[in-house]
Amino acid sequence: MKKSIIAAGVGAFVVVTVMLCTNSNGKMYQKQKHFDTVNDVLTQMENNRIQVFDEYGNEKETDEIKECLSKRKRLTFSQLYFNKIKIEKVEELDDKQKELIVDDYNKAQQRLSLPYNKPTKIEPVRLEIKATPAEPHIDNNNKTNQYTLDLVMVDEGEGMVIDYCVEQLNEDDDDNEAARHVEG
Repeated sequence: MKKSIIAAGVGAFVVVTVMLCTNSNGKMYQKQKHFDTVNDVLTQMENNRIQVFDEYGNEKETDEIKECLSKRKRLTFSQLYFNKIKIEKVEELDDKQKELIVDDYNKAQQRLSLPYNKPTKIEPVRLEIKATPAEPHIDNNNKTNQYTLDLVMVDEGEGMVIDYCVEQLNEDDDDNEAARHVEG
């Protein structure tokens, strides 16, 4: 009797989980814009707020920024914890730097347990930005900080989008690696 109740409970749990995971009722944000170039995505990022807070105080991306994100990032969370950014410089990357960023991206993709279609185009980008943190993360009176932001832009068939982000806070001390935040 106990085994049958446990089996029924596990079966119900599996069915409910599958139904929730395959829910296609449009809960995920559907892209409206098609970005042909990396610069189009960067312009969209710079001209709009990245994070806002709903009436319950929950952090969320703006719809304008969701246009810049891959399906995976829209489904989960962009992990760009900024209110607004100003792009100071788009760095020219040599082949070795591009390879290192793409290798990190590929390693992050391998850690995913979900099937993920290989993008048709992959472009690594390194930005020097000034950013203000999102409201709950504000300290030092809304201080603007300098960051280095490594992005991997991919084309999933809906135009160029951000699928990988690594941020590094640029502080005056010599230990910049301690401030690095890898976000797959």
